Amino acid sequence: MDTVVVYESLWGNTAAIAQAIARGFGNGAVALTTDKATPSVVARARLLIVGAPVHAMNLPTDASRTSAMSKVYGRPGLHADVSHPSIRDWLEAVPPADRQFAAFETGIRGPLGHGAARAITSRLTALGHTPIEEPRTFTVALVTGSAEPAALLIGGQEEKAVQWGEHLATVMAASRAKDSPHRP
Repeated sequence: MDTVVVYESLWGNTAAIAQAIARGFGNGAVALTTDKATPSVVARARLLIVGAPVHAMNLPTDASRTSAMSKVYGRPGLHADVSHPSIRDWLEAVPPADRQFAAFETGIRGPLGHGAARAITSRLTALGHTPIEEPRTFTVALVTGSAEPAALLIGGQEEKAVQWGEHLATVMAASRAKDSPHRP
């Protein structure tokens, strides 16, 4: 796995975006939950694309995840999936390395809908990883009457994620071409 999209998703929104990014990237990119993106998987990746939902202008915390468990959307009821470790905890286990990465978040419109990708970027940069692109935000609504996973995603966000995945693949291809020895 050359490219791994790692995500935390409580309501399926960030998962849908991660999967769309992996589809857009192509070339065997995979979207994995935090428990599947083990240190050995990360060690084999050339590019990490890491995403999480925005909670209180930052990464989800244990307290915000617990709060999310009390919310139910639609009927018969969509409950928060907290069965995987948080991105916050996953980032604590990422070893230092010189690896390329990109960060994304799912959040509401406006200033309160940002902060998770910035926290991901800060942590990975501190570990020696190199960002290849500015972080991206994919927009979600505050409420939905639907019990379907990813129901909070605003229309068109998955398509934007596919396009961003395609763009990241182009950036990585250009980087590989630049790093390859030139042959006459």
